[in-house]
Amino acid sequence: MARIATTISDAVGIRHGVTMMANTASDLERICDLFDRIAVRDGGTREVGGLWPSERTALIVDLTGLITAFQTLHKRPSIDGVIDRGGGTLRLMNQLAADPLPGPPVGLSAEVVPPPGNKVDEIDGGYWVAEPSSMPGTGMMRAINVPVKFKRLLVKAEGSAIKWFGVVIPASMLGSQGASPHIAFTPTPAQGNYYDSSYDQFTAWAQLWDDYTSVYGCQLAGAGVNQMLIIPFYKNAQAGDLGDFLSNWQEVISAVGTAAINRVDPLYLRDTFTFNRIYSTSFSNGYVTHQNFFNKAVGAADMTSVLFDLDGVAGGSMWRPAKGVIYLNRQAPQGTNPVAGRHWYVGSRWADFNKVYGGAQVTTHAMSRNHLLYPGLRQFCPA
Repeated sequence: MARIATTISDAVGIRHGVTMMANTASDLERICDLFDRIAVRDGGTREVGGLWPSERTALIVDLTGLITAFQTLHKRPSIDGVIDRGGGTLRLMNQLAADPLPGPPVGLSAEVVPPPGNKVDEIDGGYWVAEPSSMPGTGMMRAINVPVKFKRLLVKAEGSAIKWFGVVIPASMLGSQGASPHIAFTPTPAQGNYYDSSYDQFTAWAQLWDDYTSVYGCQLAGAGVNQMLIIPFYKNAQAGDLGDFLSNWQEVISAVGTAAINRVDPLYLRDTFTFNRIYSTSFSNGYVTHQNFFNKAVGAADMTSVLFDLDGVAGGSMWRPAKGVIYLNRQAPQGTNPVAGRHWYVGSRWADFNKVYGGAQVTTHAMSRNHLLYPGLRQFCPA
């Protein structure tokens, strides 16, 4: 039961589908929030919340239908499509509503800062990926070029154990609602000569931001999924323990996402970026931090829909979570691929990608990062 009951100043809805109630803007917003705190099984929208029309008339019509359905489900004495101030429908909704989400921890804030190293912040072009239908079996994977368009940002968080975040907002995301965060973990930064002593200024880490917002961002934007990429750039010392990020990560991701979206499209959000499910990815030995987050961050395992491991086996990973889609740059055992429907073998299957690199020497381990997230998103995530 909610500790603080929602109140309204006047009636909301259309009585018996004929008489328009006052439907003040503030009351409409409060009733939307109240439905978003009630489980779907109880007539609310908690599991699919935030998908309200922005146009006033459409919102009132949608709310009226939902109110009528709620009253019907609970066999209210009056099924009239209206929530009256002090009425029984409002009292019952308050009884069924979960407590409001807590506000951000004291001192937590996030702001967008200029891209590091004068890197460009908008990508609009094409990107090579592995074609999903070529993934099964042991034949060569096909390289295809897909269109990509997105904004990428650097967000600075205060009051969080992790200070710097890369964010990618695909152009297609802004045309929809209900986007989910896709949290991506890099390998240990020191592998690329990024050290903790230069972390606070981040300018020396500019190429890491550029690399991962680019290769992950292009694949996510090209896949057309309704997700926002958020990359926590953690210190080397945090690889095995993300500190208080494990307890307040939801508030931090919400603050980072809100700051990024408001910079790109201030009209997209009603209030703050909220979510009820996540996706996640790691490459190489980044699986260590990824696994630490999945196992220890409060609520992370339950909220994860799908997680991707891009050749973590090269970094020593034997992690095979039930929600995991695993890509291994190894030969398929007994020629079977995929194994268990979610473990994909890509060893010695890269010949078609020679045209992508034009003879440049790129290890197939790195190519796993560069090209395999796309087929995973296309095959295992809703568009």
